[in-house]
Amino acid sequence: MRITRTLLFALLLLGSFAGAGQAATSVSVGIHSGSYGRTSVDLGFFYDDLAPYGNWIERPRYGWVWTPAHVASSWRPYQHGHWVWTVDGWAWISDEPFGWATYHYGRWYDDPDYGWEWVPGDEWAPAWVSWQEADDYVGWAPLPPYVDYRPGVTLNARLAADDYFFVPYDRFLSTRAYDYAAPRWEGDRIFRQSRNVTRYGWQGNAIYNPGVSFDRVQRVVGRVPRYQVADLSFNQRRQGARFDNNRIAFFRPQVQRTARVAAPPDRPVARRSVLSARAAEQTFRNRQQERQVRQQQAQGTFQAQRGQRFEAQQNRQNRQITRQQQQQQWQQERVQRQQQRVQQQQSRTQRQQQQRFQQQERAVRQQQERAQRQSRVERQQQVQQERVQRQQQQRFQQQERAQRQQQWQQERAVRQQQERAQRQSRVERQQQVQQERSQRQQQRFQQQQERAQRQQPRFERQQQRQQQRAERQQQERPQRGNHRRPPQ
Repeated sequence: MRITRTLLFALLLLGSFAGAGQAATSVSVGIHSGSYGRTSVDLGFFYDDLAPYGNWIERPRYGWVWTPAHVASSWRPYQHGHWVWTVDGWAWISDEPFGWATYHYGRWYDDPDYGWEWVPGDEWAPAWVSWQEADDYVGWAPLPPYVDYRPGVTLNARLAADDYFFVPYDRFLSTRAYDYAAPRWEGDRIFRQSRNVTRYGWQGNAIYNPGVSFDRVQRVVGRVPRYQVADLSFNQRRQGARFDNNRIAFFRPQVQRTARVAAPPDRPVARRSVLSARAAEQTFRNRQQERQVRQQQAQGTFQAQRGQRFEAQQNRQNRQITRQQQQQQWQQERVQRQQQRVQQQQSRTQRQQQQRFQQQERAVRQQQERAQRQSRVERQQQVQQERVQRQQQQRFQQQERAQRQQQWQQERAVRQQQERAQRQSRVERQQQVQQERSQRQQQRFQQQQERAQRQQPRFERQQQRQQQRAERQQQERPQRGNHRRPPQ
């Protein structure tokens, strides 16, 4: 059995290497530039490009399907790679050279006769998977071709638990998620406790894959970067996705479904990768045998571990019994000690209560003092502000007074100058008046002197006349006395 299997794999290797040599010359057939500069291909490009990495098998239900070669018996899709968050949702970054096509176009299904097979498709998506979410685990499985998605509707693929790949939530974004995958016997339990969160939609003329909750992943893992999706050139398709700062580039050509394409047996490159029904059955049987052997080994190790666990549990129970007895004794002693401690604690609590009461009183007093200090400080500040305002007002008033005094002094000086000028004018006028008066008096005096000179002879005459009259009167008085009548 081993000899036939090794011979079969050798033939497959020779065919794949020979096909790879011709792929460099004939793989570009059917490629041309489509609208907006995006590469456009037909299904024949898938036939030729995937030929070096697997085999094409014709199935009655889906036509020509592809199965990978040189993979382990436990291999399944979406296993070797990791997840990233993009504007189109969760995108699968494959570590396999054929991942640019098989994880973004078409669908996978587990054929009971030949194992995992890929059906080509013409729609590009970040990933075609079914999502399951548990409390501590995230699971995904390839979406089968019989499931037709509708935007915004939760899909139910009705897959088995063995089809899902479960990892812990905190390892969901690990670049080596395969190392943290739950074993298949534990996957059944996780699957029963999980719920379906498969949902696809349209966003910006592209398929959107929200999958598990981004907010929950970010809460568990931490900050998750968000990438813009760009196009990768044809020559870089086998290198997988390329990262450039906040951008990630995929090779995602447009697939022309209506074009007539030759079947893999009629194509020079894909012809050598075509498997007959017998060869495919033989390879699948070999893989199934390897799976059974590994499962038996896993079950044997699981049973041995189970027996060891049972013995360890019995030993633990015996130890627990002895520990319980010792713990009962210790508990009695502890109870007595605790009672003593309780009494001590009560006295301590009383003291502490008193201390707390005192502290509270102190705190209240301190608060009151602080409040009083603050009020004093505020009052002082208010007083200082009022003083400052008063001083400013006083300064302003003093300035106004000084200005007024200056104005008054200036006006007074002007008035004094005017008064001095008026006085001078008055003095000058008085001097003129006095001069005029003195002149007039002199004239009058001269006139009086002249009059006096003129009146002197008259005056002398009058004096003589008066003397003469006075003499006459003296002479007449005695004569009048003699002529008086006697009294009766």
